[in-house]
Amino acid sequence: MKSITFYHSIICPRCALARRELKKLKEEFPDVEINAVEVLTNRGKMKDDGVKQFPALVHADKSLSGFILTRAAIRSYLADL
Repeated sequence: MKSITFYHSIICPRCALARRELKKLKEEFPDVEINAVEVLTNRGKMKDDGVKQFPALVHADKSLSGFILTRAAIRSYLADL
């Protein structure tokens, strides 16, 4: 099983969209475990993983972040893990 970290904020509408797409894609990628990290309370972890903006997905040295994470971008990221 592969594990990714999803950096998000509860007050971020873009993060809510990314979370919704991740939930939908979870059915296509059942072997991926998603660990959610709230950035407002975990700034240190965010910094340690080199995350500069959110929403962001991180797995080892591979990350995906952007203003809006589309379903296609997230699918491609998960497929390349």
